[in-house]
Amino acid sequence: MQSNPKSYFLVGDLGYHAVEAIEQEFPNRFINVGIAEQDMIGIAAGLALNGNKVFVYSIIPFLTMRPFEQIRNDLCYQNLDVVLIGAGGGFAYGVLGPTHFALEDIAIMRSLPNITIFSPADETEAVLQMNLAKHIKGPIYIRTGGRTAPKIFDKRYDLKLGKGKIMCEGEDVWIIATGPILGEAIEAAKEFAKKKIKIGVVNMHTLKPFDKKLVASISGKSKLIVTLEEHFIAGGLGSLVAEVMAEDHGTARLIRMGVDDRFMKEVATTDKYARKILGLDAMGIIQKIKENL
Repeated sequence: MQSNPKSYFLVGDLGYHAVEAIEQEFPNRFINVGIAEQDMIGIAAGLALNGNKVFVYSIIPFLTMRPFEQIRNDLCYQNLDVVLIGAGGGFAYGVLGPTHFALEDIAIMRSLPNITIFSPADETEAVLQMNLAKHIKGPIYIRTGGRTAPKIFDKRYDLKLGKGKIMCEGEDVWIIATGPILGEAIEAAKEFAKKKIKIGVVNMHTLKPFDKKLVASISGKSKLIVTLEEHFIAGGLGSLVAEVMAEDHGTARLIRMGVDDRFMKEVATTDKYARKILGLDAMGIIQKIKENL
């Protein structure tokens, strides 16, 4: 916003202790629309139609589901320059329960033409993707984790749009993960490494455009692929990988790890606890791989 005078930041009556600095520095380009998310997307569309770069911030269910019709018709149909920044992917808002869980957003957002979807693993990667977003024309959705998401990357790297990042090389087994839960995949791979078993890990930081070439390459040279996500199994990363393997005739077996077809009714102070009870933490991943090798 400092470098682009034709930029705006919109928020839906939240983000306190996170966005005050933006409001103070750019009072004329900061708009708190209030609890009116459909209007918020409409205002963003109007600003974008007048040549502005618009950033919209909210908790994921209220950013993607409540105004989905407006995102579809106002932003994506018209291919407008609006960046949707969603807070709290997966179980990041664990203590607030299922109304605040974000487990459907990838499925619904990836169905829309023209949109780019980022799923950063940590703050460092989110910054890299925000830097890319400044130069991408058209609607963008950035699915961030929670405030307490652990740091995975110590420094910035050359992040490529639509190109997954190999975190470690594997042989017979590969884990493809997206978002902050990537840390659990890396931890599981390290445990296997202690027993001289090489488990590959891919960080799929971009979900649209999707790195079909990398998935096809892995599926052709491995025995087992495990997808890992804080999202319903239906329609998310696992579905994306399954679609590529079905079209590419991949020979590997696919295991999709995510939330089964049920509402998560447990509440917890951390997403780490939610992962544990669903078997999506490092120990759950290790057990799943052992069962399927």
